[in-house]
Amino acid sequence: MYKELQIARDYFKTYLSFDATIEELRIQADIMYATLPVASDIVFETVQIDKNLKGEWTSSSDAREDYVLYYIHGGAFIFGSPAGHRGEISELGRAGKMKTFAIDYRLAPEHPFPQPLEDIFTGYLWLLELGYDPSKIVIAGDSAGGNATINLLLFARDRKVPMPSGGIAISPWIDLAQTGETYHTREGLDPIVNLSAIQKQAAVYLDGADPKLPSASPIFADVHGLPPIYVIVGEAEEMLSEALTFTRNAAMAGVHIQLEIWPMMIHNFPLWHSMLPEGRDAVKKAGEFMKQVTNS
Repeated sequence: MYKELQIARDYFKTYLSFDATIEELRIQADIMYATLPVASDIVFETVQIDKNLKGEWTSSSDAREDYVLYYIHGGAFIFGSPAGHRGEISELGRAGKMKTFAIDYRLAPEHPFPQPLEDIFTGYLWLLELGYDPSKIVIAGDSAGGNATINLLLFARDRKVPMPSGGIAISPWIDLAQTGETYHTREGLDPIVNLSAIQKQAAVYLDGADPKLPSASPIFADVHGLPPIYVIVGEAEEMLSEALTFTRNAAMAGVHIQLEIWPMMIHNFPLWHSMLPEGRDAVKKAGEFMKQVTNS
């Protein structure tokens, strides 16, 4: 294992304790994400969506004003923020030559399932109300944000709202019942996700709801009629099997779906694009997908 990958593998263990209280975990996560670099040319702005919700725009020097990457941050729906993911979000936007928008959706347990998903869909409706062409919008997210990415597409389909051009799901957490085999075969190998912690986090978010509800766990959803989706996942992570299951389900439903599994890579490895060459390559490929689905 090379040095940079070992540093990335140790990152969460250095900063986060999944035995901490939710309040402590949020503080630890903010400290950790603040250590990750953001390029000096990135411009960012906080905006108010409604009385309850804020969001953040970012853009690089070559971002096109009418193209938007709507990014949904991870954190098991209980921690994280757009500011914490700014480095990953802005570099994905740069790769697609799109400006980015990320919503600071409300978190569980104060706002349990399905409230975060409703907040995230509200953010998409807000973009449409601003006049952005849905064919020039791509949705993306990591981990819980990958779950929300797929759910946003399903919400748009089922509520007869114009679809975005595509979705990018990075290490998507889409099996909140933990039925996948890699929750066991990758236990101890995945340095970021462990079964005990993820079960507790799922319980906090779901607040008693059935984890096999399609909107809780999109591997159980009917995904016909969705736009193209690009799934990025690491071979070393516990969430690998649900990415495989979802990809098969989507393919069988006629969805144009691409799956890329990166050997040895860990959960949301593009977060460490500044140190991992695989992270940089994944960001670049995501940019190519964005340009392809927006026909640009």
